[in-house]
Parts: sequence; C-alpha cells; structure tokens
Amino acid sequence: MAAGMGLRLGAGTTKALVEIEGMPLCYYAIDFLKAVGASKVIVIGGCDFEKLKNRVLEYDHDIEVVENPDYKKGNLYTFLKVLPKIDSSFLLCNTDHIYKRAIADKVREQLDGIKAFCDFDRELGDDDMKVWHNSGKVSAISKKLSEYNAGYVGLTYCDISRLDEYKKCTDKLLVKKEDNLVVEDVMRKLSEEGEGVDIGDISGHGWLEVDFPEELERAKKEIARHRGDFFGTDTYK
Repeated sequence: MAAGMGLRLGAGTTKALVEIEGMPLCYYAIDFLKAVGASKVIVIGGCDFEKLKNRVLEYDHDIEVVENPDYKKGNLYTFLKVLPKIDSSFLLCNTDHIYKRAIADKVREQLDGIKAFCDFDRELGDDDMKVWHNSGKVSAISKKLSEYNAGYVGLTYCDISRLDEYKKCTDKLLVKKEDNLVVEDVMRKLSEEGEGVDIGDISGHGWLEVDFPEELERAKKEIARHRGDFFGTDTYK
C-alpha cells in the first residue's frame, strides 16, 4: 500500500516517493516482497499517483500499479482496490516500513494461515500498533491498547485456503460504512470470530518506520551505516 499523503512527514509528496540513499521508499518495499518470494507485486497508489506509477514502472515494468482515488479514507479502502480480484495467497505491506534482508528469510519460513507479523524486542510508543496475543493467536490489536505483549510490524499474510474467510470478514466491516477503517480492523474482527489470526515472529533484526521527520533522519543514518543489511542499496543505479 503506497497511497498516503505523508502529511506527518512533511515531505511535500506521497510518502512512497521519499528517497533514502537515492531510492524511493516504494522500491524498498518492492524488493522486500520479491525477496520473500512474491510472484506478482501490486502497488496501490493514491496521492501523486502518476508520479508514483512512473517511478514504479521505471523500476519494474511488470508491476501492476492501481489507483485509489479515496486515499484520504482509512487504508482498508486502499487495499479494497485490489482485494476483490485477488485469487491467491497474499502478503500485505506498507510503503513506509523498511525491512532488513534477514527479515525476508524469517517471513518466508512462516507463510501459512492468516498471520500478523510481530516483534517482541522493541519498545512501543503511542503511534505503534500494539498486539495482545494468547498462545500465538491475536486477541486484540490497536494503537490504543493499554496492555500488550507484541508489536505489529505492518505485515499481514493470508493463505489461499483462508482467502474467502478474509474477504467475508472485510465485507462485514464495510456494512457500517465507516471512513476510517484500516487493514488491522480485519485482523481484529477475524480474532473475534472464526479460526483467528496467528502470530508471526520477526524479532531479532530490527526494522525502520518512516512516519515522522525524525524517523526519516534515523532511517537515513541507519541505512548509510549498514547498506548491506537492506534491500536495493547495493544494486540500485
């Protein structure tokens, strides 16, 4: 998902086109998905869509780039631009999360069921998505949780065997016609009914989120210091 305006970042363009080490954030996400093993990558844009589309196709002309004109709504509406036509397993990620190469290996080993990838070795702040889990199953997920024992890292996997369940759960959420629905709401509702959502663990490597100017500066310094740990920075021209 790469539709956001990035207002909190103050970059003057869609967050997906903000560059670190000469690479826009969307390229890092594309490289990550390919490393996990995705046979098809879809980028869903919104703000500055034509600029985003051109940059993505410059990088890989086989990627499908889809527009979400309703990008000011919650990000579930961004995902809904492609969800109805998805007919296979999928891994959903955000353009403002930068994962190390080693995390792709950990994710690839845990692709089954419906899974919320989390870490357990990070101090969580007010803006972080928090998770309470029992026996490896998500019980609650929200930024507002006062009690939590994991942090969601922005990655959701859904196996084809549970795709219909995921889609039906999304349809139930849409009945209320709320504009602020996010993809984490689907996991919350799945956890309240049916087989629930499993926890995937990517702890031990660290990752970067780029929401605020100070996070962007931190990401620039971290990637400059450890170029080989991150995707693309050793091959992108």
